[in-house]
Amino acid sequence: MIQLDNVTKFYGERLIFRDVTFKVADGEKFGIVGKNGAGKSTLIKIMTGAEPFDAGTIGGLRAEDIGFVEQTPKFSAATLLDEMLTVQGVEKFQARKILYGLGFTEPELEKNPNHFSGGESAKISLAKALLNEPRILILDEPTNHLDIYSIEFLEDFVKNYRGTVIAVTHDRHFLQNCVEKILDMENFRATLYPGNYEKFVQLKSERRAAEIKAYEKQQEEIAKLEDFVRRNKVRASTAKRARSRQIALDRMERLEKPPSIEKSSIRLGDAAESANRVLILEKIFFKTVIKDFSAEIFKGEKIGLIGRNGVGKSTLLKIIVGELKADSGEIKIGNRVKIGYLSQGHEELNENLTPLEELNYEFGLTEGQARSELARLNLFAQVVEKPIADLSGGEKTRVALTKLILTGANFLILDEPTNHLDLPAREAIESALNDFDGTILIVTHDRYLLDKVATRIIEFAEATEKKILPPKPKAAVEKKSSAPKPNEQAIDKVEAQIKMAEMELKMIEHEINAASDPEKLTELAAAHAAKIAEIDEFYSRWEELQC
Repeated sequence: MIQLDNVTKFYGERLIFRDVTFKVADGEKFGIVGKNGAGKSTLIKIMTGAEPFDAGTIGGLRAEDIGFVEQTPKFSAATLLDEMLTVQGVEKFQARKILYGLGFTEPELEKNPNHFSGGESAKISLAKALLNEPRILILDEPTNHLDIYSIEFLEDFVKNYRGTVIAVTHDRHFLQNCVEKILDMENFRATLYPGNYEKFVQLKSERRAAEIKAYEKQQEEIAKLEDFVRRNKVRASTAKRARSRQIALDRMERLEKPPSIEKSSIRLGDAAESANRVLILEKIFFKTVIKDFSAEIFKGEKIGLIGRNGVGKSTLLKIIVGELKADSGEIKIGNRVKIGYLSQGHEELNENLTPLEELNYEFGLTEGQARSELARLNLFAQVVEKPIADLSGGEKTRVALTKLILTGANFLILDEPTNHLDLPAREAIESALNDFDGTILIVTHDRYLLDKVATRIIEFAEATEKKILPPKPKAAVEKKSSAPKPNEQAIDKVEAQIKMAEMELKMIEHEINAASDPEKLTELAAAHAAKIAEIDEFYSRWEELQC
């Protein structure tokens, strides 16, 4: 049992939160939510012993019982697999299962763990924490940097985890599927709600309505008592009753006025008419990342583009908007289609300018007009006058969204639009995208957003994990009506073998994720390696036949 009683934290004279009180039972799955800056990560640091606190008590937390995912980890081993084996008592089959589940490939197991990107390093840190299987697993934004497949693996792991899990997250799908209680940090305090995300939303709304009703009722009662005292205190016949009412007023425990809720109100505007076929992609090739990708998007569709990290989703968006040029293939943009693009790295923002200067430079807005537009996304004086380079990730996203709204685009191309955003901002974007009557192409690992917004899902080919056949030479295509040559028959046979082997590989990967028996996992790991070798042989044969 973990128990916090009246925990209070200041940074200097600035209050972060006060009187935080809650319990976490052994084995419970516990979520912590709140707006950016509400003190969630600070609370986690206090619980892990990394931060002191100013008042209150904490019980049931020992350093040796806690597994915490570091955001900037350091690794000592020569390979990723060896790094996993630095966790005491871990077998290779256990390490492989976790690494496969989080999206690492067999070749990456031999890569130096310090040579991965920041996001991949966070995944390695997460893998080590999962392998430790501590009594208490504390996760700070665990689904950041993970693709949809890895998040699904993490969810399954957390749901079946025997210990206690405490997760700070803005991932609504994770909160919906994995937690039993949610601690909401708001206005320097913390309120505990039973249930998952949707239950939390319902109970919080009901609680707020009850608090407002109780406050208003008390205010009415206070007004009546004060009016009675004022009218009767000077009259001899009623002075005694007036004094009695005054004593009641003095003794009354006054309810605090419920703070107003700051809600981001985002409206994307009405989309102008466009051609029915908004975008046609035909056999797009780009370096070794994108191979033979084709798709069509029609007016009014809201398309979710998903795929493992590194397969080229963001690259494809940059090709569509013209930031990159494909090596081959054709891109057709429909008539009267105006594209609005939100990049994951916010490259469309000039980081040397303030948000006010950015809107003036791009759209010719006056300072007053710019302030008004930025305020719609809760960007106010202390933020809009800073250089964009000094803003947080969430604040940069809000500036970029403001610019997107002002373009008047009828085809929105969005790359991870909810990254770094808190729950209220995510809900506002979800509502805005649902209300938008234009066309949307969105890359996101926010599955809750996809569930609520997307009308169709396109799964992007996993070019980094399996080889994709290049298109056949044009001459061969044009000769479809003639009898196939013996060499063409051999090529067709090998291509069929490749497709079958890749399907079998995917089945083995699913079995690995579901298995728990050590002997079975060892057998599956060997089958996985053998199947990859078999596929490589098929591709070598295919390349020989092309000569």
